[in-house]
Amino acid sequence: MEGFARREFQLMLLRRMADFQPDLVTEARIELGASLGEYMAAHNRWQTMQHSRRAPRGLALYRAVLGPPETEQPVQVGDVTVKNCSWPLPGLWPDLRWQVTVGFGGAVLHGWLVRSPGAAVPDLPRPERLAPWSCVVNDALTRFPGAWQADPGTASQWVVHVDGHRLWFVHGLLQIVKPDA
Repeated sequence: MEGFARREFQLMLLRRMADFQPDLVTEARIELGASLGEYMAAHNRWQTMQHSRRAPRGLALYRAVLGPPETEQPVQVGDVTVKNCSWPLPGLWPDLRWQVTVGFGGAVLHGWLVRSPGAAVPDLPRPERLAPWSCVVNDALTRFPGAWQADPGTASQWVVHVDGHRLWFVHGLLQIVKPDA
């Protein structure tokens, strides 16, 4: 795991976003100063760590890769207390943080990009006019009363339904808007 850090973590996040926004991903990869080979290697390395018997698991893996979390906040979910841990990702998304929700024994239950603490939720146009990468899931839920979220059953993706549209997110960041079928 030595050498894998926040830059490579951002490259890994970009890989799933490329399915929706290949041009934005190429621009972001170049902004990070990464070759196509480095970009693919970061994704492959993360996958290897996720499936390795020797690599740390859950929160320990994120700590090994990203260092200690910037914030750790307990959150009550029904009768259970979980913990949200977040890290800044300097570079591509200075106003966002990578957040994981951690359960018993350090198990990571969920991970995605969220707005930084204290950062203002951006003004958002009508759903059909939203630009890719302009908001995170909670921005949409905050700005659009009546919006509701759904898990599309695909790892790393999330959907928010609002005003006859589906907002598709990857790692919590908006990728595309589609009319509801």
